[in-house]
Amino acid sequence: MRRSILALTLTAILSLALSGVAVAGQATQTLQITGGATFSSILGGNSNGTVVMSGDLLSGELRDLRGTINFALRDESITVSPTASFTMVSDQLPVQWQQFRCDPTFCGWTFGTAYYARDHGAGPVDLRLGSLKGSGNLVVDRIGDCISDCPPPGSFYWLPSSGASVNGGVTSSKDAGTLQIYGSVVIR
Repeated sequence: MRRSILALTLTAILSLALSGVAVAGQATQTLQITGGATFSSILGGNSNGTVVMSGDLLSGELRDLRGTINFALRDESITVSPTASFTMVSDQLPVQWQQFRCDPTFCGWTFGTAYYARDHGAGPVDLRLGSLKGSGNLVVDRIGDCISDCPPPGSFYWLPSSGASVNGGVTSSKDAGTLQIYGSVVIR
C-alpha cells in the first residue's frame, strides 16, 4: 500500500516537473495594437480616442490583450480576452509584381510572384471597457518581410497593409453601445 502511494506521488511530482519544463521552453512573443477607438453609446453620442494594448503570444496562442483607451474626457481600461483558442497562423502571402525592362534588343514587361511572411488570426473575444462588459471579434493580420522571389528594384506591386480590429457590443447597468478598435499591429 505504501509503495503504491509513493509511486503515485512520485509520478505526479515528475509529471508536474516535466510539464513545467515544457512550458518554460515555449517561445513567448508580444502582440501590440496601437490605433484608434470609437464607442457609440445607445444613450446618444460617440467617443473617439487612441488605444494602446498588448498581450502575450505563447507559441502562437494569444493571451489577454490589456491596455488603455484615451477618450477626450477620461481614460478607460480595455481588456480583450479570447473566448476560444486564438492561434496566430504563420504562412506565406503571394504578391504579384511587374517591371518594365529594356535590353539592347527588346523592351517589355517582366512578371513574377514574390512571397512575404504573414501572421494572422481571428476569433471571438470577451470585451471589458471600464465597467462595461460584452463580446465581439478580433482580427489580426501582420505582413512581414519578403522571404523568397522578392521583387527587383523598380518593380510595381501592391502589398496589403498590416492591421488589427476589434468590433463588438458592451453593456452595463448605466450604458451600452458598440466598440470599434482599429490600428497597426506589431509582434515582437
